[in-house]
Amino acid sequence: MTASPAKPLYFANAPPSNARVYGSIGETIVLLAAFLAPYTTWRVMAGILFTASDALFCLGALFYFAGRRLSFRPLGDLTPIWFFGLAMLLIGLLIGSVANGDPARWIVVGAQYAFAFALVPILMIAVTRETAIRQAKAVLAGVVVMELFGISVYYYLAGSYEAAKRFGPEFITGEHRLGAFMADANWNAAVIAMTVPLVFYLQRTRRIGSVIGVVSLAILLVALLFTGSFTGFTATVVSVGLFFLICGNWRSLQLILALVAISSAIVVSGVALPSAFEKRVVGALQNQDLNQAGTYSGRLNLVKEAWTIIDETSVVGIGVDQYREVSRTRAPVHNIFLLLWAEGGLLAMFGWITMMLVPIALGIRMLARDRLAAGLGLAVFASFFMFSMAAPHMYSRSWGVPLFASMALILAPALRARRPGVPPLDTPPTRMARPGLG
Repeated sequence: MTASPAKPLYFANAPPSNARVYGSIGETIVLLAAFLAPYTTWRVMAGILFTASDALFCLGALFYFAGRRLSFRPLGDLTPIWFFGLAMLLIGLLIGSVANGDPARWIVVGAQYAFAFALVPILMIAVTRETAIRQAKAVLAGVVVMELFGISVYYYLAGSYEAAKRFGPEFITGEHRLGAFMADANWNAAVIAMTVPLVFYLQRTRRIGSVIGVVSLAILLVALLFTGSFTGFTATVVSVGLFFLICGNWRSLQLILALVAISSAIVVSGVALPSAFEKRVVGALQNQDLNQAGTYSGRLNLVKEAWTIIDETSVVGIGVDQYREVSRTRAPVHNIFLLLWAEGGLLAMFGWITMMLVPIALGIRMLARDRLAAGLGLAVFASFFMFSMAAPHMYSRSWGVPLFASMALILAPALRARRPGVPPLDTPPTRMARPGLG
C-alpha cells in the first residue's frame, strides 16, 4: 500500500477571483493594522484596550477568511508548542481566578491574550517573503512616524506635560519623558528597541536605501533619548549588538558610521542631551549605580514582594488582576514571569516560558539557512525578553507585532523552500494552509 502524497501548502487550482480580491484587501488592512500597532491611545472605546489597530486586525481577519487566506499553522511544526503554551497560560489564570479571584476579569484578560498571541500571529506570520517585507516596512514606518511626531511636539511644547495632554494621556510624562501614543515612556522605548533591528535588516537586504535607513535610525534614537528609559537604552544596545554579532558586515556598518558622524556633529555643536536621559541613563552609567536608573529600586522592591506572594500561591494563583489588590503598593510587579506565577500559578508561568522558547528555536534553526533573518529574529526577541523582565501583562499588540513581523521574515523563506513549485501565498488557497519547516 503506497503512502499518500504530502499535502501541498496550497492547491495549484486557481481560486475564485473574488477570493483573490478579498485576500488582497485583507492583506492591505493587516498592513495598516501593523502600522498603527504602537498607537495604543487610539482606542475605539474609552477604558478598553481595543485600539484602531485591533479593529483593523479583526476586519483583516474577516477578509482573510473570505479569501481563504487564514492559516492555523502559522509557525509550522512549532505551532502546537506555541498554542499549547498559550493554553497553559490561560488555564492557569482561569484556575486562579475561579479559586481566588474574579472570573469576570479572566474573561477580559484571557480574550486580550488570545487576541494578541493567537489571532495576530495567525494573520501576520504565514505570509510570503514579499508580504513579510511589507509588514516589516509597515511596522518600521508606523514607529518612525509616531516618534517623528512625538519629537516635534516635544520641541514645540518645550516638553510640557500639561500642554501635551491634548494629544493623549502621558504623551509627555510628568518627568518630561516622551511617551508618545504609547502613553508610557518605558513602553515607547520598548517599541523603539524592537524596531531598530528592522532598520538594519531592511537596509542590508536593500529594501530601503541608506539615506532612508540613516534618517529612520536617527529619528528612533533621538526619540529613545527623549524617553529617558534605561531599560530601553540597554535593550537597544543589546539587540543591535546581537544583530551585528550574528550577521554584521560593512554594509550594516555604514549606517553606524553615518550615525556616529551625525552624533559627533550634534555634540560638537553644543546641543544638550534631554534632561531625563542625562539623569536616568547617563547618571546611572557614569556612577555605575542602577538605583539612579529611574524606578529601578522601586521595581526591585516589587520583585522582592512578589516572591513572598508566590510562596503562598505557587500552584494555584491569586487570579487575574488580583496582584494589585494584595500588594502593599497596590501595583503589579513589573516582571511578567513573576506576575503570571503569582496570578496564575506555575502553570501560567510555564505556559509563557513555553511560548518564549518558540521564537528562540525559530532563530536558531534559521542560522544555517538565512543568518540575516535569524539575526533579526533573535535581536528583536532579545529586546522583547528584556522588557518582559520589566513589564507586567504584555497582551498589548504593540509588544507582539514587531516580534511577529520578524518571525514572519524567518519563516517566509522556509515556506517558499518547502514546495518550490507551489503558488505563492498571494494566491488564496482552496483549503486551510499548512506551512511547515520540514
